[in-house]
Amino acid sequence: MSKAEDKPEDKPSLPELDLVESKREFIETFFKRGAEFTEELMRENEKLRFRVVQLEEERRALASSAQSPHEKPGAGALRELVARIESLESERAALNKRYEGVARDSQDFSSRYHEIERENNNLANLYVAAYQLHSTMELRELTQIILEILLNFVGAKTFAIQLVDEDHGKLRTLAAEGIERARVPEGGVGEGHVGEVIKSGHHYIDGERLRARADLAHLDRPVIVVPLKIRDRVVGVLIIWDLLSQKTALADVDYELFNLLAAHAASALQGAWLAAELKGRAPHLWAAADQV
Repeated sequence: MSKAEDKPEDKPSLPELDLVESKREFIETFFKRGAEFTEELMRENEKLRFRVVQLEEERRALASSAQSPHEKPGAGALRELVARIESLESERAALNKRYEGVARDSQDFSSRYHEIERENNNLANLYVAAYQLHSTMELRELTQIILEILLNFVGAKTFAIQLVDEDHGKLRTLAAEGIERARVPEGGVGEGHVGEVIKSGHHYIDGERLRARADLAHLDRPVIVVPLKIRDRVVGVLIIWDLLSQKTALADVDYELFNLLAAHAASALQGAWLAAELKGRAPHLWAAADQV
């Protein structure tokens, strides 16, 4: 990754980022009660199952006592024993019926729980990503946050952040992951798929090559290009050439993350640039790459 190679000795180290831990804390804070309710339902299901087994054992024991040749109870005792067996049978039947209903509900709740768990996980990704993007005005920290979001939440492996240098009509590389920053092509703003994205303001995703997962490292053929926009003006792009091996396809939350980054990362970078400009450190947004 270029971060280590391009960082001079006199640059201060970045604070440690842990987006996964932030997401865990968010889920525990906002979704803990729902998980506890589901677990309580599961425990109730197990109690009913255990009670059915107990009743079955009691019924068998009473039936065995009634048929035992070693004991000769009187007519009254026998009637009481038969009545007890019938009562247990009735209670067992009622519990079985209730258990079947609870089992169905439990299965439905379990399915719904996993669905909600996925939704919560996706919501947590979006919340933490948005929060982190606006948590600092330092350009180096912000750049690190964007890299971490792409790596941990999207599952990108080889990618770069590029900004538009309007004065020279070309792209400037702010940072890269999985590739040296010097190797990232810095073509004109109207060239190739990147140029189309800058012109249209819409994502570019090569679904066929993404599914095939073949030759993903061709630098002139990115798999995903996401525009960074301030309103309708594209100020940069996120370029992804390769995904992590465990990332087999894009999910709905990935597209939501791309939309979030398209809007929030651009404004956050602009704000960081303005903050740096006020300190007399960044005459142009793209020139701030030297600070990363």
